Amino acid sequence: MHRALHIPEILHLISGHTDGASLPALALTCRAFQGPALDALWRHLPSIEPFIRCLPKDLWGFNLQGELILLKPIDAEAWATFRKYASRVRSIAQSEDPFPIIKHLRILMLSYPYPSLSMFPNLRSQTHHAIEFLRMAFVPSLVSLDLRITSISPAFMSILSTVGTTCPNLTSFRPRVEDPTMNYDISPFLTQSICQLHHLCGLSVSGLGDRGMVHVAQLKSLKTLWLYIDPFLLRGLPPQPLGLEHLDLLGLQGIRLDHMTAFLRSLRTVRTKRITVVFCSTLFAQQSNSVSHLCAMLQEKCDNDTLEAITLCERFYNNFDNSTAQPSDFSPLSHLRNLTHFDVEAGCTISISDDELRELVNSWPKLRIFRLSCYHNCANTTLPTFHGLINLLKLCPELVSLSLVIDTTHLTGIDLKSLRNGVCNNRLQELVLGNSPIDSVPTVALILNSLFPNLKEVNLGPWRSGPLYSLTDKTRKIDQWKSVNRLLGAA
Repeated sequence: MHRALHIPEILHLISGHTDGASLPALALTCRAFQGPALDALWRHLPSIEPFIRCLPKDLWGFNLQGELILLKPIDAEAWATFRKYASRVRSIAQSEDPFPIIKHLRILMLSYPYPSLSMFPNLRSQTHHAIEFLRMAFVPSLVSLDLRITSISPAFMSILSTVGTTCPNLTSFRPRVEDPTMNYDISPFLTQSICQLHHLCGLSVSGLGDRGMVHVAQLKSLKTLWLYIDPFLLRGLPPQPLGLEHLDLLGLQGIRLDHMTAFLRSLRTVRTKRITVVFCSTLFAQQSNSVSHLCAMLQEKCDNDTLEAITLCERFYNNFDNSTAQPSDFSPLSHLRNLTHFDVEAGCTISISDDELRELVNSWPKLRIFRLSCYHNCANTTLPTFHGLINLLKLCPELVSLSLVIDTTHLTGIDLKSLRNGVCNNRLQELVLGNSPIDSVPTVALILNSLFPNLKEVNLGPWRSGPLYSLTDKTRKIDQWKSVNRLLGAA
């Protein structure tokens, strides 16, 4: 054997770069590779099924009633095999329904002859929703826990309340409640667990009680916080205003923008680099002034020097055209001089002129990502023109991603010859123009090539979903922009 293969680091490196289907064969080549190959094979599991398959098949059978049973005890040799593999597991991501193997799993858990904490001693990340498995997999080594909660039961509530004591080193906790109506019942159990976690860097939670909010506000380690906002949470907020002081990202999700505005109003201050607001758009859910009230509250509560990114989006994307906004709705955000990311293209439709566009971005010279619109309602929308786009590039020279519907048919005052020596952006990596009106494909391609010399194509991705997907003239419009892209690619 080559001398290099006596170095453990090299063996682990080779195993780590071997595809999963070849790892069993690698483990059988020689003793030197057995350990590293098995480590790589079992390190990250897509389900809990391998634990069942590593035991002898003749253990399992069915009684006269058709129920799964153990035909004989699991002996020491079988448990030794199980533990040899289980100790290598670092993460389990159960994305599929575990129902087909739940009965096997239940028997396995009840038969385990060792302390429960020793079953997965090195587990660090878990994505799961099988109650039978959770208690055995809650171990001190766990640092990331993603739970999908589809139903609640006394057994599940009891297990959930132990997360803080059984997994004290968690840095990321994401209990996803499928049905918001369960928030009221589950809140006390989640709150107890979260209040016992002192190293959290990321938390995504719904229905957090007042004790939990106080604890979260005091966590200096917390950098990412996602909250589902509903009236129940608003009623349970602490009487004294809290401050969220140390975040990189604050994410708020709910049905109504007004609920999230009310939550921000209850806070003393918010110091975060990024804010994302996700809402559900229906014909009756949002009031006409919801966007302006939210922006005003962001300006009032957020540290204007710290906030760098704002994202507003509709949860299901397809319905964001039900929400409308005016340029003046965003005027409170003009104080955010360090804003680099502004994205509302999937949150609302906006009617905006060239002058209004200039006024909107005038205070944001550091913008790198500006996603204002990818769809317009032809009957009711004022659109900026190439003049507005040129002014935008002058005011925001750092742009790398731009989404903006413009009227490309309005060419009055556009001198194609002078464009070659005028303003341009060599940095832009993504351009979305949505259903921008277009007459002359060659002219539009020439102007875009002059403004963005390094751009190879206009991104047509938004046509695959949302309001653009449902347009009656979609095929004709896409063909026009594909023609533009062919000319850009040939330039």
